[in-house]
Amino acid sequence: MSKNIVSKRKTFFIIMLIITGLYIAFIWWHSTMTAEKSATESLTVLSFIKNIFKAIGINSNLTDHIIRKSAHFCEFALLGCLTTWTAYAGNHRIVKNLMSTGFVCLGTAVIDELVQISAKGRSAEVTDVALDFCGAVAGFLFFILIFAIVRLIRKAK
Repeated sequence: MSKNIVSKRKTFFIIMLIITGLYIAFIWWHSTMTAEKSATESLTVLSFIKNIFKAIGINSNLTDHIIRKSAHFCEFALLGCLTTWTAYAGNHRIVKNLMSTGFVCLGTAVIDELVQISAKGRSAEVTDVALDFCGAVAGFLFFILIFAIVRLIRKAK
């Protein structure tokens, strides 16, 4: 492998590390919101989604609780994608990275819940850690699926 390719790979890995680190910081910062601010945000999203459903003729039974839990799942699905992509950028071994990406995502979820304890009116929930981790696994699987599709397309050419 040429020195230029190695340099580009290292640069990409460092960029992915920074992006993933900033995203983890965003997750933790978001958990510092008070219960009142968090509820307002969830209700705003709920209203927005219900309006979209109403506009297309779908009667929605969505609740604030569903929005909050979906947000946890989606937030960590993106983290699962980012950590997997970052690890892959570092050594191009997806399966070998499974433990490290899982550890990063689980650790982020645990710390996220601990951060929430310090926010007024918020608490830590073990079920949220489990939901966050399931989201991260879904993100990991999504990345693997996209990676496999891209490989198939490249081989077909």
